[in-house]
Amino acid sequence: MAIVVGKIQPLKKLRESLERQGITRFNSVGDINLFLMSYDTEKRDIPSAEKSKLDSEIHTLQESIEVALPRMNENLFNRIYYGTKVKYYAYQKNKLETYYDKILSKRCDESIKKLEHIKETVDGLYPVISGAIGENAVVNELSLLPDTYYLINDFSVTFNPPIFNRKNNDRIVSIQVDHLLIGPAGVYIIETKNWGAQSVQNLDLRSPVDQIKRSSYALFVSLNSASDVGLAQHHWGRKRVPIRSIIAMTNSMPREEFQHVKVLSISKINAYITYFEPIFSNTEVEGLFNHLYRLSNNPKE
Repeated sequence: MAIVVGKIQPLKKLRESLERQGITRFNSVGDINLFLMSYDTEKRDIPSAEKSKLDSEIHTLQESIEVALPRMNENLFNRIYYGTKVKYYAYQKNKLETYYDKILSKRCDESIKKLEHIKETVDGLYPVISGAIGENAVVNELSLLPDTYYLINDFSVTFNPPIFNRKNNDRIVSIQVDHLLIGPAGVYIIETKNWGAQSVQNLDLRSPVDQIKRSSYALFVSLNSASDVGLAQHHWGRKRVPIRSIIAMTNSMPREEFQHVKVLSISKINAYITYFEPIFSNTEVEGLFNHLYRLSNNPKE
């Protein structure tokens, strides 16, 4: 299994957005998918679930009364102490039984409103959830690579001084990529797009090809001009670190091919990565990873 560090950006944004809304029931994208699939059933079952909880409360209070009553006869202190408890338990039990229907109705309404709030919030976060689902699928696939590969999720770096691309007249201050994979054949920049057919054809959306080529250029210049990136000396001269660019499509695919960028479905991504002949030793791969991880803005784990 590949060595994976860092959380995917959409998942971090998703958790932050949910927590701001007071929603803490989800620990993964899978939990959200399960909620969406079972929402109607969960909403329908609220009355029976709340009734069961209310009946359980009444039963628990009755048991507490039965446990406390014998203790009242032990001594004067217990008579006062447990007598007070019995009165409290009896009062709470009587209140629940007297206003049973009203309490049940109120609790059902509150649970339904809370569930509807969660559903509305999740629906409003669909673009973020879609991105998280796509990136999570890519991470799962890349994780199947051998442990000679290192994966940094949500890789970002700030360049000081900035890197200037004369061809495009572009001053690159920083880059952010979904996944940076370091392996025996070099470095792979991977961007994930969970786009449908309409999004693929939408001229208003920023080209992922331009985006990834910009990141690739900046990282290539930075990496191959660094004094020490963990590579062994070669008697022919200084080794070059190749960088390959991949756009992983988790939904629809464009029919066209593009220069300097490989557009692949998730099922083909690992075969493409492992196609290239190894040029670095395991020690060199680890050295490249350590250099890039130190260079990145990622929280250190």
